[in-house]
Amino acid sequence: MYRKIKLITTLGLFILANVFTESFSYGQEKKQPIKENGGMGYSMFGSTFLNVSDLNTKLENSGYSTFSDNFFSAGGGGHAIINNKWIVGGEGHTLLSDSETSGNYSNSLIASYGFFDLGYIVFSIGDLRIYPIIGLGAGEMKFKISRKLTSLSFDDILDTPERNSEISKSGFLLNLSLGTDYLINFSKNENERGGMLLGVRAGYCLSPSKGHWEMGDVEISGAPDLGFSGPYIRFMIGGGGFSKEK
Repeated sequence: MYRKIKLITTLGLFILANVFTESFSYGQEKKQPIKENGGMGYSMFGSTFLNVSDLNTKLENSGYSTFSDNFFSAGGGGHAIINNKWIVGGEGHTLLSDSETSGNYSNSLIASYGFFDLGYIVFSIGDLRIYPIIGLGAGEMKFKISRKLTSLSFDDILDTPERNSEISKSGFLLNLSLGTDYLINFSKNENERGGMLLGVRAGYCLSPSKGHWEMGDVEISGAPDLGFSGPYIRFMIGGGGFSKEK
């Protein structure tokens, strides 16, 4: 145990020493103002948590299976970096739940949204950047109940068309997050850097207006209280580059 602690302590001190050394060198280089601009594109995946308790209560009372509050998040985005300070970009995501089966019926819940992002780099050292982001956008959520069928004829469709029910809602959203990016540089040019981007973002999505459920153009009364608000964490993988201008 002592040897493991000693090894971890030594490794930690080594990492800290490298960070402070690079930070000092970076500070020395900043004696002459350097404008650094770049762009990044990436895929994003992770988990988003939504409050589905009200929906689950209604489903359970009617004999349907319930949903987990943990949704798989998949999407992507991109941003430009201006003067190594400002971040301007956009992102889009789809939130997926497992399709649940209850007897002869299955139910699913899917949400999707997109944001215009504006951020500011509060810490930058080498190819590591940390930045808060605020995003403004909109989203849509769909809840569907389907009857399982083994066979179906065209006449069956004409005689009994009501086999699936799908309701949806939409609204404006606000996204607050903190991001960390690291660029694995493959370029050998001193004034340019480019390569693979790895990163992570954690934040909270807010829905100031919850909106209302609809089926087509008909508003649904007594629908569950379910919105887009909730925390999330997403991992990023992609690529991009920077160029320096003194």
